[in-house]
Amino acid sequence: MTETNSDHLKDLVLRTIQVYNRYRSPQTTAKLVKVKKDEFILDFEGSFCTTCGAKVYFEDFIYELETINKKFKFELAETTATTPQSFRVRYRIKDSFSELDEDSLFREYLLDQGLSFKEYLVSNSCTRDVIKFNFRTWLFE
Repeated sequence: MTETNSDHLKDLVLRTIQVYNRYRSPQTTAKLVKVKKDEFILDFEGSFCTTCGAKVYFEDFIYELETINKKFKFELAETTATTPQSFRVRYRIKDSFSELDEDSLFREYLLDQGLSFKEYLVSNSCTRDVIKFNFRTWLFE
């Protein structure tokens, strides 16, 4: 899995906002509100094309974001109308979790199997490969 952190995600989102606003302002503009580990929140303001619907503008942001960085896929998580001409939109990384999450899940898996992380580290490489394979299978159970 690819690791993500809030600083990297913030930089990516800010670059995308510049591109997005360059081509869509003044009809709509995006502004960063908050960045968490695997998600972020934007405010959109503008007149929005009523024929297209506001959701198209939020999906366009995903398109711009994925054009700039192909490591992650994003999805709309929540949309809230704050005024008739502004929306607060929460995006999240789709089908992904960070290395930190994977590591904590792996440690949980080891404990579930009656092993400590230290025992895993001192085992031979073949045993470690089998344990990792079983862990990946366990993730989808």
